Amino acid sequence: MVEHTSPEPEDGSPDGTLGGADELFVVEELARRTGVSVRSLRNYQSRRLLPPPELHGRTGYYGAEHVERVRLVQQLRAAGLKLEGIARMLDSDTTADGQLLAFTEHARGMFTPPEAEVTTLAELVDRFRLDAGDAAEVLGTALRLGLVREAPDGPACEPRVEVVAPALLVAGEEAMRLLGLDAPGALDLLERLRRHADGVAKLYVELFVDRVWQPFVDAGKPAVAWPDVEQALDDLRQLATRALQSTFDLAMVHRVDRVLGDGLSG
Repeated sequence: MVEHTSPEPEDGSPDGTLGGADELFVVEELARRTGVSVRSLRNYQSRRLLPPPELHGRTGYYGAEHVERVRLVQQLRAAGLKLEGIARMLDSDTTADGQLLAFTEHARGMFTPPEAEVTTLAELVDRFRLDAGDAAEVLGTALRLGLVREAPDGPACEPRVEVVAPALLVAGEEAMRLLGLDAPGALDLLERLRRHADGVAKLYVELFVDRVWQPFVDAGKPAVAWPDVEQALDDLRQLATRALQSTFDLAMVHRVDRVLGDGLSG
């Protein structure tokens, strides 16, 4: 398939100069309107993220629905989704793209921690009593775990970070105070907890996909069913929270009994 920058085909195909919702244009113009390179757009097509263009002769033409789809992919990527995951969510029907984006934002909002706090690197180093030699490694680990992220520098160009999960960082501080851990030790504890939490999250998300999302997709994503899908995800969040708390309490009872039993028997 050939896609010319300024096509003037002889078969009466669109010239890309008319405005309006029915305007058609070539891939270079799609790249200009979305800020996504032609190479990336072709990658989107190969991954079936972008519906195929309308063919006139050997020239492919795109329209407003392609612009909206590219913007949706960009927004989903900005929300942290990988292209493979986005591809599983999308299909050639672009009419539900707006609802899908709204659902994604709703879903992320269910699990988003309270508003992030912005602090300076100097304050964070002082807060966790970091040595100069440990600071870079500790902050790098915090960035990798998603506890903090880079923020625009302050008026005096002072390096700043955004604390994404303030409560979790407070838990790290409490671990340092109660258990006598240093900052690297507290982050190691949080990292191990994060791995266990990831396993639980994976379990429940897979259940949601298998039991709710896939049947919804198989049914053609009917507009009337979107509220039910959102409600199912909210119900799942509450179920997972209750089940995880109860499972943790039960596990702690068994672990304490075992440890104390072993200790007393000695």
